[in-house]
Amino acid sequence: MQKERYSRLPVIGNRIKRDMKQYGIGILAAVILYFLMHALFDAFCPSILISGFPCPGCGMTRAVLYLFKGQFQRSWALNPAAIFWVVWAFLFVFKRYVKGERSKGLNRAFFGIVLFMVITYIIRMKMYFPNRPPYVYTDDNLFSRIMPGYDKIVKYLFGR
Repeated sequence: MQKERYSRLPVIGNRIKRDMKQYGIGILAAVILYFLMHALFDAFCPSILISGFPCPGCGMTRAVLYLFKGQFQRSWALNPAAIFWVVWAFLFVFKRYVKGERSKGLNRAFFGIVLFMVITYIIRMKMYFPNRPPYVYTDDNLFSRIMPGYDKIVKYLFGR
């Protein structure tokens, strides 16, 4: 049994290598963009940088980190979709690399999680915006720099 597990490792490694050849440049670009955005703007979310408003994924990185630390309540408070994304990622990796199967069944789950994120975002924005992180408005955004009166409109609409 154990010997069979070790004999599968080269197959799994080849699957990972194949994907790295195909998607490696994109993954590297995304990682570089992530660190560059944090270095330049102290944020990664294009929604915050452009409009000042949080997006449905706001708090996701911290929520996933809290999950891995075993702090489930803190994770859920930041972004409840984090647990679903972690489970989805593990299932994806298992199906794709260990079993060598296509992940068609996970596509529906992917869109279900996105829908859950959007619904949760709308509810939480209604309940918490603009007073509870991560559902806060960021004053220093592109629209406020290039559009005179943008901050006044936001203040009028949301009582900021």
